[in-house]
Amino acid sequence: MSEPIRSIVYYALGITFGVAVAAGLFAFLVTVGVLTRLAAGTKTAKHVMLYETVAIIGVTVANAVDLFQVPLWDGTLWRIACGLFCGIFVGCLAAALAEVVNVIPVMTRRIRLKVGLPYIVLAFAVGKGVGAWYQLLYAAGK
Repeated sequence: MSEPIRSIVYYALGITFGVAVAAGLFAFLVTVGVLTRLAAGTKTAKHVMLYETVAIIGVTVANAVDLFQVPLWDGTLWRIACGLFCGIFVGCLAAALAEVVNVIPVMTRRIRLKVGLPYIVLAFAVGKGVGAWYQLLYAAGK
């Protein structure tokens, strides 16, 4: 196969597979209910379609940036903003998953926990934060 045709095939396959992955991620987020829970929690349920549209645009743009290797800013402020938004997303996703599978009620019944649940949740959060800081400060450059 000639080089231009090979490049066209690679780009077409990359875009196709990227769209498939983006659609799968979006379907997962909708199934878990992250967007509807965010809308309900912020009392903006009438804007769920806007949330879904912004999520689709965000996934599509991130896919294009990764596929075409678009250079982004490399400043400290940019890294802080990306870390903040990624952390918010992961936290919302973890909370939605925990709510969907009812992890906390099942866990408290299994270990016969009567008091102290807020401390366990706080310990999870502190452990996650400490692990993230350790990775950022010590393990990121290796």
